[in-house]
Amino acid sequence: MLEAIYSAAPLASSATNWPDGYDLVITGGYLLLIIVIPLLGYVFMVLDFRRYLRSLRRALVTVANRIAATTPAWALGERHACLHALNLRLPCTEEEVLAAYRELAKTVHPDRGGDLQNFLRLQRQFEQALRLVRTQTTR
Repeated sequence: MLEAIYSAAPLASSATNWPDGYDLVITGGYLLLIIVIPLLGYVFMVLDFRRYLRSLRRALVTVANRIAATTPAWALGERHACLHALNLRLPCTEEEVLAAYRELAKTVHPDRGGDLQNFLRLQRQFEQALRLVRTQTTR
């Protein structure tokens, strides 16, 4: 009786060919999964790294602007950007700044055919130059 259970005939008849359809689908899906997940991870890492670099650039520009705004006058030397725009050098007076502003405003004013953005930039530089000259005279 044990011989009938352990005989080779039933084993040979119950054995099927491997891999069958289910095994191929599962094995293919598994291989696809272990290849696609790391590949997607790499793609997302590259995309995120580029975003990081852009945010780093924005942060560096912000820091540079803050440092430039808080730099003391003695560290800038005698030629400031606002005075350079008005073609002036330190030491100068408020009257000289005002005269230089009026001369340049005649050419860049929008009513005289100039660009509004350039005029607004000139106006900001004029105000900065006035503040700078006033702080220089109070020392």
